[in-house]
Amino acid sequence: MGDKNSLAIISDIHGNYTALKSVLEKINKLDTDISDIMCLGDLVGYNPEPEKSVNKIREVCSKVIAGNHDKAMVGELNTNWFRGPVKKSIRWTQNNLSQSSLEYLRELNTREDIVINGNKIILAHGSPNENAPFTYIFNKFDIQNIEPLIMNSNILFIGHTHIPYCFCNKGDGWVNIDQKDFEINPDYNYIINVGSVGQPRDRDPRSSFVIFDSKKNHIMFKRNKYNIEEVQQKFKETDLPEAFSLRLKQGR
Repeated sequence: MGDKNSLAIISDIHGNYTALKSVLEKINKLDTDISDIMCLGDLVGYNPEPEKSVNKIREVCSKVIAGNHDKAMVGELNTNWFRGPVKKSIRWTQNNLSQSSLEYLRELNTREDIVINGNKIILAHGSPNENAPFTYIFNKFDIQNIEPLIMNSNILFIGHTHIPYCFCNKGDGWVNIDQKDFEINPDYNYIINVGSVGQPRDRDPRSSFVIFDSKKNHIMFKRNKYNIEEVQQKFKETDLPEAFSLRLKQGR
C-alpha cells in the first residue's frame, strides 16, 4: 500500500469471517486506490469464526482499536452486565481463540490519534474517552458528553452501535448528515460511525464500512452483500446461541 490517501475503515467484525472476507474483496475491487485499512474494534464475539477473523485483521489492518468484546475475552472488562447468551458467546469464543490471538487482543489500545494529509483523526470503538471507551454514542445528546475531547480534531471515527451515521458541527451545534457520499469541510467537526461488517443493526443485513479519501476530503459510506447462509451453516457446527445466527438476515 502506498501513500495514505484513501482509507477503508471497518468495525465490529464479531467473528463473521465470511462477511469480512467479502468486504475485503469489495475494497480491493474499488476504483479508489486504498492505501490503508483500519479497524475500530470488536473483532470477535457472536459469530463462529473468531480465530480466522483476528488473523485476517492482523494481516490487513494498519491500525486496530480494542472493542468491548475484545477486552471481555482477556478479562479486562466486567461481563456481569452482559446478557446470558452474550456470556455464552464470550466463553465459546475464548475457547476458540489461540493464545497468540488472545495476547493480540490484550495489547490493543482503546484510542489512537493520527494525522493524515493535515486531517486530525481520532479512532475509537465507542467513545474517545479512554476512561469510558465503550460508552454508546447514538445522538447529539450523547455527543455533548464527549464534545470537549473532540473539538481539536477534524473527524472522530467510531463503531460500537452497529448503526452507520454522520454528525457534523459547523460551529453552531451538531446536525445529522443523511448523505452517503459527500465532501467534508476541514473547518468543521465530524463524528462518523462506520457501522458493522459482521452484525449490522440498522435493519439492513449488508455489511457497512466507510472509505475516506483524505486528499479530496471525501467520505463514502459503503454496503456489501455477503453470503449469510454460509455463516448460518457454520453456526450449526457450534453451540453458539441460534438467535445470533437468525439476526444476521434481519439486520438487527
